Amino acid sequence: MSNDFIKEDIKKKPINKSKIVKKMLTTVALAVIFGVVASLIILVLEPFLQKITTRNEDPVPSTITLPEEEMSPEEMLSEYMMQESALAELTAAEDEVDETADPVDLPLSDDQISAILGRFKVDATKYRQMMISMSNYAREIGNYVVTITAVKSSVDWLNSVNDSSNVTSGIVIAENNVELLILADSTPLKNSDSLTMATRNGFSAPAYIKEVDNITGLAIIGVALTDVPGETDIESLIAPLGSSSGIYVGVSVVAVGSPKGVSGSIGYGIVDAPRTMVSNADTFMYCYQTDIPSSKNSSGVLFNMQGQVVGIITNKETGTTGSNVVMVYGITELKGLIEKMSNGQEISYLGISGTNVTSQANSELGVPMGAFITATDMDSPAMLAGVQVGDVIVAMNDQKISTFIEYVNVLQNTKPGDTVTLTVQRKSQEEYVPIDLEMTVVSRSHE
Repeated sequence: MSNDFIKEDIKKKPINKSKIVKKMLTTVALAVIFGVVASLIILVLEPFLQKITTRNEDPVPSTITLPEEEMSPEEMLSEYMMQESALAELTAAEDEVDETADPVDLPLSDDQISAILGRFKVDATKYRQMMISMSNYAREIGNYVVTITAVKSSVDWLNSVNDSSNVTSGIVIAENNVELLILADSTPLKNSDSLTMATRNGFSAPAYIKEVDNITGLAIIGVALTDVPGETDIESLIAPLGSSSGIYVGVSVVAVGSPKGVSGSIGYGIVDAPRTMVSNADTFMYCYQTDIPSSKNSSGVLFNMQGQVVGIITNKETGTTGSNVVMVYGITELKGLIEKMSNGQEISYLGISGTNVTSQANSELGVPMGAFITATDMDSPAMLAGVQVGDVIVAMNDQKISTFIEYVNVLQNTKPGDTVTLTVQRKSQEEYVPIDLEMTVVSRSHE
């Protein structure tokens, strides 16, 4: 049987070149459109995408450096000049001298003194204006003050949880891209379970202790910037640090924070006594006394009349005066300590308290110029190395030392773990002889 009748020829379909060209053009066009759209989307969303991709990256804190203090004589006298100007304006209207009057003979009589003093009048209106002005100023500088509340929880025998709280006042001194840094007295914050920072403008945030200095009792408190409301003007929170070098007896000052032991209290007054040197281990500070009433749990800061912080309130020195008035550590000598604590750097410690050798002691008693040692801490590196009371430090690692503040500055340029050699002059019979004593620097926080 023949199968020829089912034979078929399969022919290839002819290629439609125009259709292929159209498809290629369509594909290219779609690719171009897709690329343009994708580019526009990426361009628009790029800031948001960057935030998303960097959200999990840890920000790097910047190094805190406080401006160096370089006061000219004119700047140191600025407070005095301001007060003189204010007094002149106050009394100009009343201080009219009768040029035709007979010259006044000295000494003055009581009647003449009363007549002269009677020309300087501050009536009720002027007094009210002065008080309003001071109130407005206190409110302005009070915006720099923050309140740190420390809460401690305890469980009683009925298994009930009781919370107790302590409060201290401080100031924001800087921000380091990661956190706000607050300087405050650490005493009320000890053994707390949680800390909260609150500002005068109404926002609060969790806080934590970064560093504590056991000698001064000061602490650096941190507040994460992520806990600060986004609309907050950070710069407006940072308190301007002034100079305590320009503080003299009689200068006007304002204490804010908790000078009376109550948060939000204020005090107006003057510095009423010469500054005194604070004798603490490896620390050089001046303490200033005011006539502002204080309490045993006062805290806060002292401002001059130019809106600058000049002192940090301390209760450690109150007992030395025998009166309950506001005492402050001068801000000038604290700046190096504040920088180290803010940057998380350990503070070097040898355990030496001292003072400067006076020129009189040098000339009359033959005491070498240097850092005169008044005490050494128990079991401190200095005591263990054989440093004695009465020794005079004249060099550290061959670097000459002429005053106690030079000793402190040289020591703070070292790091815990460094080995240093102190050269001291020690009195032996009728003369001083040099002795080299080697010791290892440790951290103050571990002393």
